[in-house]
Amino acid sequence: MDTQELLQQYDGDMYLRISHEDGDKAESDSIANQRDLITAFLEKHPEITLRKVWVDDGYTGVNFDRPDFIRMMESVRNKKTNCIIVKDFSRLGRNFIETGKYIEKIFPFMGVRFISVNDDYDSAKPRTASDNLIVPVKNLMNDAYCRDISIKIRSHQDIKRRKGQFIAPFAMFGYLKDPEDKHHLIIDEFAAGVVQDMFHLILEGYSSEAIADRLNEQGIPSPLEYKRLLGSTYKTPFRRNPKAVWTATAVLRILKNPVYIGTLEQGKRSSPNYKVKKQFAVPEEQWAVKENTHEPAVSRDTFENVAKILRTDTRTAPGEETVFPLGGLLYCADCGRSMVRKNNSTADKPYYYYICSGSKEKSGCKSHSIRDILLEQAVFAAVREHIRSVLDVEQILTAIAKLPYTSRQIKKMDERLKAKRDEVEKYQLYRMKLHEDYMDGIISREDYIAFGKRYDLKAQNAGEAILSLEQEIDRLVEGKSEEQKWIAYFKQYQDIEELNRKLAVELIDRILVFENQRINIKFKFQFEYDSAMSLIQSVERINPALTVSSGREAV
Repeated sequence: MDTQELLQQYDGDMYLRISHEDGDKAESDSIANQRDLITAFLEKHPEITLRKVWVDDGYTGVNFDRPDFIRMMESVRNKKTNCIIVKDFSRLGRNFIETGKYIEKIFPFMGVRFISVNDDYDSAKPRTASDNLIVPVKNLMNDAYCRDISIKIRSHQDIKRRKGQFIAPFAMFGYLKDPEDKHHLIIDEFAAGVVQDMFHLILEGYSSEAIADRLNEQGIPSPLEYKRLLGSTYKTPFRRNPKAVWTATAVLRILKNPVYIGTLEQGKRSSPNYKVKKQFAVPEEQWAVKENTHEPAVSRDTFENVAKILRTDTRTAPGEETVFPLGGLLYCADCGRSMVRKNNSTADKPYYYYICSGSKEKSGCKSHSIRDILLEQAVFAAVREHIRSVLDVEQILTAIAKLPYTSRQIKKMDERLKAKRDEVEKYQLYRMKLHEDYMDGIISREDYIAFGKRYDLKAQNAGEAILSLEQEIDRLVEGKSEEQKWIAYFKQYQDIEELNRKLAVELIDRILVFENQRINIKFKFQFEYDSAMSLIQSVERINPALTVSSGREAV
């Protein structure tokens, strides 16, 4: 263009942009600086009348999917704008190919004068050979800078994930970001209470659909609506209605999320590179998983019991909100397949019964049929008997801890512990003397290395023995060891009057049904129970007054 064209009057639009990495305020200082720079430029160019200021605050320059940029280009197409001014090329974009396309093809084709103030670029001025080289080089540098920043950000975020720092923009339902540390989660009392209720309802036999309906009836805001109530700007493409409601999918998503036991699972999704927005699922072995990063909302046992329920087929009967108390716990003793519940509606008095799911197949298993009422009665009786047995075990273990026998054990272990500590000290002294002999030239390097390895190994073995003895002494001194906490799970049900879903899931691992209607119940914490019984039987040989009845099979 010549001088006359430069004096042409232009309707100019100012375009300002900054990415999230530069700040997330309503209009950051960088935006203000861009505005001031361009305003000062316009004061020296009276031929340009400022028509509109467009601001994309918090949008990446890697692509052009930005709300105000799209609106600005719409005004260009409508002939409202014929001049665009930016601070520098990187404000227009950091994608080398796309940015170059706008500067070299789209703007000239649409008759738009494009100005980049800091780059001293004005498309209305005559182009020189150096301009033809400098513009692509600067765009390429902006692209390379963006790629470098992207790599650094990814690396930095991965380090934070591995450390157990929360890096997502919004906390999960039930938690808030700690005001003192945005990478740490704290309990949201209201939402966490809702989460706890959901876990308890599942344990009581409610389906995820029934829980969602119940929450909606009670007017409990869904996770999305709760974010809005807290003032969040969270958006999702999955929203279908003006007001988001609870669904079975939302309930299941919460029940399966280990964040509620204090575990962070991050890095589940990623994108190929900084230019591609489409994400893909990351293999589970590559996730960043860190336990005990924040306060749990539910206990680990509750979470695992619910997880077991969700892994089994526990569909509710038509018209029912809850499942049968033993649903998902019954298995055929012969083929190992699950037992399915059937309804005999042809009898004078309709009833439910269970049969092996493999009995209908050719060359399949036998039916192993058993009435649900008889089954429930037998299981209830066996559970009560097992709870009584566990309570007896607790009393006897407490008595054992007070026996002189236990005191003698502790005394012997103390003596062994002292001997092992002396052994560690001895080999440490040997190691020091060995080093002195080597420095004085008394022994060769080969002997120094060989004897050093031998002394280190002996000291290490003694150290491991010390750790084992200390743990065993702690167990005996406490009387109730960590391993005996399992008793509390049975003790809470000592006054039960009927079988219910929560009790069955928390105490029973599985129930095997035999063809003759005999059942065998595999209780939770079976290893701990058997270990306690073994200890008691050993002590009984010393003190026959200590006895406990056992028997965990019902007919």
